[in-house]
Amino acid sequence: MLANQEEILASIRRERENLAWVTGSMPQLRRKFGDQFIAVRDRKVIDHDENFEKLLARVRKLEDPESVTLEFVSALELVWML
Repeated sequence: MLANQEEILASIRRERENLAWVTGSMPQLRRKFGDQFIAVRDRKVIDHDENFEKLLARVRKLEDPESVTLEFVSALELVWML
C-alpha cells in the first residue's frame, strides 16, 4: 500500500518528536536502558532489548509498527572533540 503525502508527513513528524524526546531524555534513558536498544512510540519507551533483532521482531508484530522509533542507548556518554 502506498502512503499519501499526509501520511508521510505525519510519519516524519512522529519520528522527529520521538527522536527529540530520546535526545532530551538521554540521561534518564542511559541509567535505565544503558547498552540496550529501545522502541519508542509517542515519546514513551514501549519495549527494550540488548538484541536488536529480537526487539525488531516484536515491534514488527505490533498493530502500527511504523509509528515506532528504534534507537540504541549507550551506557556511556560520548563526547566529541573537534
